[in-house]
Amino acid sequence: MKFKTLKGAALVAATSMLPISQVAMAEGNVNISGWVNEGIMFYDDGVGSDVVQSSDNGTTLNSRITFTGSYDLPSTSMQAGFEITMEPTSGFGGDVFGTSANPLIANQEAGGFSDGNAFATGVTTLASNIYMSGGWGKLTIGTQSMPTDNIAVLEDPSMTLWTNVSPVFRGGGFTVQGLTGAGAGASFANFLQCIGTQGLGIGIDCNGIYRNGIRYDLPAFGPVTIAIGYANDDIYDVAAKYKGDFGNFGTQLALGYSVNNGLSRAGQAAGLSAGGDSAETFQMQAGAMHKPTGIFGAVSYQHEEADGVSAAMSNASSDSTDSWYFKGGIKKQWFSIGDTSIGGSYGQYHDQYGVAGVSAGVAAGVNGSEVDRYSFGVTQYFGSRFQVYGNYENLDLDVDCASGTACVGTYNGSDSLDMFTLGGIFFF
Repeated sequence: MKFKTLKGAALVAATSMLPISQVAMAEGNVNISGWVNEGIMFYDDGVGSDVVQSSDNGTTLNSRITFTGSYDLPSTSMQAGFEITMEPTSGFGGDVFGTSANPLIANQEAGGFSDGNAFATGVTTLASNIYMSGGWGKLTIGTQSMPTDNIAVLEDPSMTLWTNVSPVFRGGGFTVQGLTGAGAGASFANFLQCIGTQGLGIGIDCNGIYRNGIRYDLPAFGPVTIAIGYANDDIYDVAAKYKGDFGNFGTQLALGYSVNNGLSRAGQAAGLSAGGDSAETFQMQAGAMHKPTGIFGAVSYQHEEADGVSAAMSNASSDSTDSWYFKGGIKKQWFSIGDTSIGGSYGQYHDQYGVAGVSAGVAAGVNGSEVDRYSFGVTQYFGSRFQVYGNYENLDLDVDCASGTACVGTYNGSDSLDMFTLGGIFFF
């Protein structure tokens, strides 16, 4: 009898929430969408090789589940809505962020990757925000993608994002083999450091993380959209995007500028870049596709500068960096099952060396650094819901050393990293 009473009370409590849910379903829209991205990687770092399986690509391209809802506000022409996005956090162990669950960057462990499985590693909340929109534009508050997020990523007309993109999502945390003395143990990510987002070793798209903030999207001006944002703490950004056709060419262009005035000295000393009092980041990506033939191309560029850098930090890390990324190929439906994309890419990431992992070597005479990256990939689409891809990628480090310093012997024997990834994405 007692059990029945408790059970009845629980049912009353649960059903008291039903009117809210029923109103939402009756007068609004609630959707569940996302994708699952898994891959198998073979790597050869010049010393060892292995085959490992993990969620592929980095945060935001990794597997995700998104809940969205919208509601027409009564007696107005406005709308309100929400977004909640979650990511399963399975992946390799030992990335540069210090968490074994983050799939962004893989790192080889002693004797190769751990043979353990990432059971019950949990789910990360990537986004949680609400918005209002109308003829005046759209205002979003909460954890969200800010205006300059993915500026150097999404203007790729082929949309082969899971095969290869401008940020270094694969292999950045691998230890660079062949380094000696003070440089031993450095990773590729130590030479791919973002200034404005300390600790983010991906080379480009350096404001490309979800932040707690406020974003305002202006009404579209024909094919042009503009958005401005403010995020914690003292981070401002603005982005403009164009998408339209010129004859037989579909064209896309995105420009973004962000400034982070909230950098801390403590964060610089413990972090991976020069930092300073503030950092400015300019990014762009332009892309085009010839529709009759399916030939496409895209170019990405980023420049970062740090202001107010202390003498000690400026001697140990670069306070001005540049990155370039080129991608091209062809995408056509040669088979009845769907489109096939064949393409390659080349990237250069200049002077993005940081403190952690290479500080002793930097003090020994590093004048600059360059990570060269090239890849070749094939993506097969099976309609709009499923695709399979294979991608070969190479990372190579070159460090500019002052003549006669210990840096010369430390870094001139670095080995390149070869990776081949076979992956798939299911969209729902």
